Amino acid sequence: MGTAFAALAATLTLCCAAPAFGMTDGGEGLSLAWPASGAVTRGFGYDATMGEFHTGIDIGSLRSLDVRAAAPGVVEATDYASGFDGYGNVVLVSVGPGLEALYAHLASVRVAVGDEVFLGELLGQAGCTGYCTGTHLHFELRDDGVAFDPAPLLPATIP
Repeated sequence: MGTAFAALAATLTLCCAAPAFGMTDGGEGLSLAWPASGAVTRGFGYDATMGEFHTGIDIGSLRSLDVRAAAPGVVEATDYASGFDGYGNVVLVSVGPGLEALYAHLASVRVAVGDEVFLGELLGQAGCTGYCTGTHLHFELRDDGVAFDPAPLLPATIP
């Protein structure tokens, strides 16, 4: 599902996106909204300046530190969770079968494992925990544990 899902989602988003959110038609009805308000300071993929692969997008120059759910789901992990070394405080939300949204480097977490969260619900505050270079939100999507680019599923403009 990984690459094929991402390609299908990107195509559907470009053709069918409403101004407030992106939608996929992977049978799950996944809708995404921007999880934070700021500028994308680092994209998904290989970063030659850092010499590494970046598994999500970073949102910095924040207008607010609020981090909100980009999609509804159930919280699977929070805080300094096992398996997320370097990410600092995290919130991991299951947003569909095999699909997860990860919010990382948070200064504080406002949800607990098992909580149902709704689109736009406050999850915590952006920060600089774990390995980071300044206050920002690291946001990534995973399909069966494999990160894929969330950018094509997000609205064209950040609120």
